[in-house]
Amino acid sequence: METKVILATPPEDLGRARSFDLPIAHMAYQIGQGFHLFRANIPLSLRGGLMVLGDGGSDLDLGTGSPDLLAAEVIRECIQRGFDGVMLAFQRTSPELHTVAAVLAGRLRRQGGEFYLPEAFANDSDWARVLIPTAISGGSLPARLEEMVGYYGKERICLDIERLRMDYCLATEGEAGQKLTAKELYDLTREQDPQAYFSQDLSAYYFTYQDARGSHFVLYDDAGSIRKKLFQAEKLGIDHAMLFFPEVEDILSALNL
Repeated sequence: METKVILATPPEDLGRARSFDLPIAHMAYQIGQGFHLFRANIPLSLRGGLMVLGDGGSDLDLGTGSPDLLAAEVIRECIQRGFDGVMLAFQRTSPELHTVAAVLAGRLRRQGGEFYLPEAFANDSDWARVLIPTAISGGSLPARLEEMVGYYGKERICLDIERLRMDYCLATEGEAGQKLTAKELYDLTREQDPQAYFSQDLSAYYFTYQDARGSHFVLYDDAGSIRKKLFQAEKLGIDHAMLFFPEVEDILSALNL
């Protein structure tokens, strides 16, 4: 089974992402004031791939616009750009956003388009692919994927692979963890020279270290751990996955996609 791997890519990185010859999901669209479609500055000639539609951020008051009119704008843009479909990147939920998801599901199905949505919106469609995040800090990823296959069916799941670089301070109860940049992780490993281990449950590498705040647990991905995530999915019959560009740019070639 060959996995379809999609690169979710902002407009400024599109040229480099295209050199890897993988399907592109264009992170260039947001819901704006009054439920209108807002587009980033992308070339007029851009064609193909998926539209990634964000919710405009938590500070945006969507107002009293029509989700139906927004859906019509989205479908019109997809037709004009030759997009294969839409991927929702909503970070919040609301009755209005659930309506958007449900209306788009109906229209895209009639158009023959693809549709991907976050798990929180899975009940708004009985056919769209559900984005299942792989970035977990506890529990078991293989067990979660198996559970999701049993719930949604393997044909409806798309892995949402966010590259992990997280530092958890164990001395701080309930700490959510700090995201590390690539340079911060590199500098930390140079400074601490830790022994790294692979977690079969988390499908990621980890190491521990001590500083003035106490004990730390660092969880991170490289090409090897992402390949293992893809392999676990393939064993369950999951054949779609999404990666974020450019955060995986340095390891894409090593993934042998």
